[in-house]
Amino acid sequence: MVSATAATANNSDGCSMERGVLSQVATSVSIYLILVLGLLLNGLALWVFCCRLRRWTETRVYMVNLVAADGLLLLSLPGVLHTLGPTSASGTQEGALCRVLQSFYYINTYMSMWLLTAIAADRYAALRFPLRARAWRGPRQAALTCAALWLLVIGAVALPAAWLRPGESFCFGRGRTRGPRALLLSLVLFVLPLLILSFCSAQVLRCLLREWTRAPPQAAAQVLKALCVVAANLATFVLCFLPLHVALLAKLMAQWTDADCPTVQKVATFVQVSSRIANANCCLDAICYYFVATEFQEEFQGLSSSLPHHCYKTQIGPRAAGHPSPHGDI
Repeated sequence: MVSATAATANNSDGCSMERGVLSQVATSVSIYLILVLGLLLNGLALWVFCCRLRRWTETRVYMVNLVAADGLLLLSLPGVLHTLGPTSASGTQEGALCRVLQSFYYINTYMSMWLLTAIAADRYAALRFPLRARAWRGPRQAALTCAALWLLVIGAVALPAAWLRPGESFCFGRGRTRGPRALLLSLVLFVLPLLILSFCSAQVLRCLLREWTRAPPQAAAQVLKALCVVAANLATFVLCFLPLHVALLAKLMAQWTDADCPTVQKVATFVQVSSRIANANCCLDAICYYFVATEFQEEFQGLSSSLPHHCYKTQIGPRAAGHPSPHGDI
């Protein structure tokens, strides 16, 4: 697991990884934008999920945990901003607060990936095994799954801290970039959920496409909406997290091959840019809440009804119109 700011330090061979002024300004602006939008969108989502909805479902449990994971990222971003300031020095001793914020940063990335994977697997089970799934699907089972994922990810984040060697650091941008074992662990934690999510999403999409071609016009619109939601979930995962882990793979290859300084600098820039893309998942997750959770959509429409008509566009879904959805919380 490697922070984007870890590339700002000088490596052991004296190859300068210092950012230019323009790069620091662009990074700061992007982080402030993610921080503001993330606080607003996730704050609204947390309020609706915890205070406004009437019943707990599997989707609601997963979404609340996803909001919590995104909150950890938002708490860690001030630590990233601090490393960009003039008072940040790579040689200073890291403190407990910086280690905690760095842990939050890593936990968000991998908890978000595994939660999206759990949601995809839950959809697949509900669609592929509708009768058997009733016995082991529910809010309590979803909560237990989330608890297991939190323990898995927190334990995985603790490993790189235990693997530190002299000159290496766990804190944002301090000391030498950490070794290949931490990078390999990051790649494993990405590849496993990618494979599971891709398989489950592909199976669900195939099933929904087959149903869409046979459904009458009214039901076809609803199936099409479910198709878009599943495809958007997969696209969000790939767009946010694939570039970062391709960059980490390139970083691992550069370490193993003792790449020259220009190559190392290009890889470091790739890691920095892809990390900002990955951070944007906290905003994309919040936007997806409206479309993924049917209850959220109903509640949002109820809140919007008090606004002037010209301020919004209302799309009445099947359940809002009084018709139950055969696809549940897909």
